[in-house]
Amino acid sequence: MKSWTSWLLQEVTVYMLNKLALRNARRSMRDYLVYLITMTAVAAMMFAFNSLIFSEDIQNMCSEAMALGAMLGISTFFIVLIVAWLINYMAKFMLEKRSREFATYLLIGLKRKQLSRLYMKENLLIGTAALALGMTAGTLLQQILLTVFYSVFSQEYQLHVQINGWCLVMTMGCYYACYLFALRRNKKVFKKMTIAELLRLEKKNEEIKTGHEKVRQYLFFLSAAYILFVYFMMVRGCPFWAALLLMAGFVLAVYGLFAGISAFVVCRIQKKSRGIYEKNRLFLYRQFSSKVRTMRFTMGTLTVLLICALLGGSFALMFARYQGQAVDYSMPFDVLIHSPLPGDDFREEISVLQSYDQIQEQKIYEIYENQSQTMNRYYGTHVSTVLEDHVDERGKFLPGREYYTWDTYMKLSDYNDLRAMLGEEQIRLGEREYALHTKTRIVRELEAGLSRQKVEAAGETLTLSGIYTEPFSQNGINGADYLIIVPDQLCRDMTPYYSVYAADIKGEGTEALREALDEAHRHKHGLQTYEEYEEEWTEGNEEVQWQEDLLGASGTDEIVVMVSDLFVRDIDAADMKFVVTSVTFPLEYISLIFVCVALTILAVQQLSDSGKYKFRYDVLRKLGMKKREIDRVIFCQLALYYLVPAAAAAAISAVIAVYAGNQFVRYTGADGSGIYYFGISVLVSAGVYVLYFLATYIGFKRNAAE
Repeated sequence: MKSWTSWLLQEVTVYMLNKLALRNARRSMRDYLVYLITMTAVAAMMFAFNSLIFSEDIQNMCSEAMALGAMLGISTFFIVLIVAWLINYMAKFMLEKRSREFATYLLIGLKRKQLSRLYMKENLLIGTAALALGMTAGTLLQQILLTVFYSVFSQEYQLHVQINGWCLVMTMGCYYACYLFALRRNKKVFKKMTIAELLRLEKKNEEIKTGHEKVRQYLFFLSAAYILFVYFMMVRGCPFWAALLLMAGFVLAVYGLFAGISAFVVCRIQKKSRGIYEKNRLFLYRQFSSKVRTMRFTMGTLTVLLICALLGGSFALMFARYQGQAVDYSMPFDVLIHSPLPGDDFREEISVLQSYDQIQEQKIYEIYENQSQTMNRYYGTHVSTVLEDHVDERGKFLPGREYYTWDTYMKLSDYNDLRAMLGEEQIRLGEREYALHTKTRIVRELEAGLSRQKVEAAGETLTLSGIYTEPFSQNGINGADYLIIVPDQLCRDMTPYYSVYAADIKGEGTEALREALDEAHRHKHGLQTYEEYEEEWTEGNEEVQWQEDLLGASGTDEIVVMVSDLFVRDIDAADMKFVVTSVTFPLEYISLIFVCVALTILAVQQLSDSGKYKFRYDVLRKLGMKKREIDRVIFCQLALYYLVPAAAAAAISAVIAVYAGNQFVRYTGADGSGIYYFGISVLVSAGVYVLYFLATYIGFKRNAAE
């Protein structure tokens, strides 16, 4: 009888605690609505981006699908850590705000173990509600992401919901891992917490250390100086291990800035600086200094998150804007094949194309050399993106991998035929003139010097007629970085260097066509296909060697570039775009999550403190301040609190983003500049920022001033 009674009492207790947990969770959802919305957004983004990993359509679209999965997996790792920090922060924050309530539970006989489980259930209920809402919103976001993804590849996407079992498992696993990772300390916290400590906890925010204002001001200047030093080393260049150490110190310097900001405000108040008593400045200064001082670690963390978000957005925009341009410059023709054999008739490759009945227009031509190195030497010693030393101590030119041994020439008639295939206007040359076809980024850098270059051809000295920069595949096929166009008669006395085949085909190129062309092309030159090489290696032949291509040079493009001796535009462009998209999507994913996490902390902090400020604003109202003036004070107070980490993040990340953007433009020739990419990233983040700020302002004004 006693055991049955104990069992019944235990079951009733469990039922009541579950009911209490459900009630408290509902109340917390109402009180911390911004937090619920953010976790819903996190769940939605997790589901939508994870669906890209498991989408069969994407896997069938491109052979490089694993690259996207790997990058999103790495991104998810960092996002789990940050979201876990958010959950841990919110759990600790809500514990402080509800400490009196928990003390009451202990007073009425609830055990610490039961209280710990109760609080964990509440948080998991909030998380589950956000997950359910997020999965629903995630299906819509999934369709948006897939539409954008398909548009990148110039394909039409038919809307249909894709729910993969592994995607659900991964999303739920990552999501609940954030909660379990964040709440693992709850049991220890409640185990050590006494009733007296819980009663005092509500009044405690963070440990406040007073005094040493001068020291804190010096720390601010020291931190700012270190950040400038990091900028200097970034521009100058340093080893990878040194860069890691510098970045670790960089993060610490950000925290040091906030330790000094409050000291400046306090000193300004203590010195009764000019204008301190005008309007409502004293009130705002005191509110701001106390908040920054008690939350300097949190403010530093939020600033670091915003820096990562702004940089991630900037880098994503760089790659997204350039991917189409990179494809055009690497693959302007539907099919393009390089052969190291002068006079190659490309019989085998043409036979493959004819078997697919796809040739619409074609051109076989040769690139010539004249035993001259004038242009090679100029490019090798003046182009800033050159990575190899192209001149030895005796002044002899060293071709390396970037440039051919000899200057590369093309007949005017062949050049005009190729321009006609590309839909470009024909050009004309005088008897002693040449044209230069090169890359846009090189013209931006060396246009004045290039215009003065003279070249030798068949014993004639030629002057420059014009420079052309249309996409022309100049990473080893139509020259490396440049091509010298000369009148046809001058090429009669030159030596054919290598052969090229260009074709426009009907419809779209297929993977089968690409593989058949590659097999015919490589076998003709006595090389294995990759599948044959892999099979022989698997069988144990360790002496077999893989030769990537037949090119003699690759040019000086960096970061985003495809070098090959055979291109089928539709297939190779898709692979190239997929690799770039595998960088842009995760960067945007991280950027959005980091912004939302940072703004959630800002919003919840202010909305939770709005009840405290009600008394202060009541005092201001009794002193004669009108409602409009109080609303203005609230607006200024929140604006200061929101603006400081945002302004610090923008100022600190601007130098890095602009420098990286300019380097990206320099090495790739992309349109725009570092300022352009950073500006767009700031505008996007500012849009999200304004939404959170308005929600906080409306809620704060309702709670504190009305």
